[in-house]
Amino acid sequence: MKKLVLFLVILPLAMLSGENAALAQKNVKLSFTSGGVGGEWYVMSAGVADLIKEKAPWIEMTVLPGGGTLNKVRVGKGEVESGWGLNPFVVSALKGEDPYKEKYPDLRVLGGSFGDTYLHFMVAEDTGITSIDRIVEKKHPMKIGVGRAGVSGEWAFRKFMEKYYKVSYADIKSWGGTVSLTGYPEIATNLKDRHLDFGFINIAPPASVVQEAALGRKLNLLPFSNAHLEFLKKEMGLTPGIIRKESYPGVLKADLPTALMGTVFMVHQKVDPEVAYTITKILCENASRLPTIAKCMGDFKPEVAWKDMPAELHPGAARYYKEKGYLK
Repeated sequence: MKKLVLFLVILPLAMLSGENAALAQKNVKLSFTSGGVGGEWYVMSAGVADLIKEKAPWIEMTVLPGGGTLNKVRVGKGEVESGWGLNPFVVSALKGEDPYKEKYPDLRVLGGSFGDTYLHFMVAEDTGITSIDRIVEKKHPMKIGVGRAGVSGEWAFRKFMEKYYKVSYADIKSWGGTVSLTGYPEIATNLKDRHLDFGFINIAPPASVVQEAALGRKLNLLPFSNAHLEFLKKEMGLTPGIIRKESYPGVLKADLPTALMGTVFMVHQKVDPEVAYTITKILCENASRLPTIAKCMGDFKPEVAWKDMPAELHPGAARYYKEKGYLK
């Protein structure tokens, strides 16, 4: 009888050990496309790769430089297995819409809000402009910096103006304005030096570009109306959000309604469900450690990480959220 009891105790342990051994034998290698070397996405990726290696040594994640628009193509084609993505670009990649020339239906996600970025529509106070609608109504000759061509902020500004107002860059120039495709540091400098009167960026607050520009010139941030936010959510995949007034003392007198892009963990649909499940589990059960990798990762909340995703959850991730009772 004692031998039988001992056998029944040892058998599950042996089975568990066998399972771990089987996983270890997989020695899974994943490539992860992030952002530019030294940038926040790259730092986030390296930290996540180390965390995964610590908790599941059989998974080795190699971090590669990437970018906001490029990552969807690389993961969508299966050239790399995983990477960071921004919600609206994932939506565009699935549909084959600008900036993509083909559809990438094999994109899946493990979860979202690994750092949210917010639209900032900056305006010099001396322009007298207090609403986005007013710019279009007056055909104001705005001189605006929007970031380099193809970055998330430039894309968001261009598509928002084209789709919502039917206003193109050519229209802005016909009003006597200019659209400057320069980096964020140049936007701050040019706002201070009065070469620009407006700036449009997509970044996590508080953003140094806003703070720096405001040191040399009095700035405001323009609010997005309910109609704007509804449109941005439905047509462009952005989420309504709030920039707290505490983020920009001296610039904001009240909380500002705007839209945000959540960072999602993308994978190709061919990724093994067990691997997807394990990574999701590690991220969720170590959520308190993520802000030590990058402060913005404190946005990640396991209970809601599966909600409002721009692409289908990978089955492995869905399994974890269901097990925890988050996803019914």
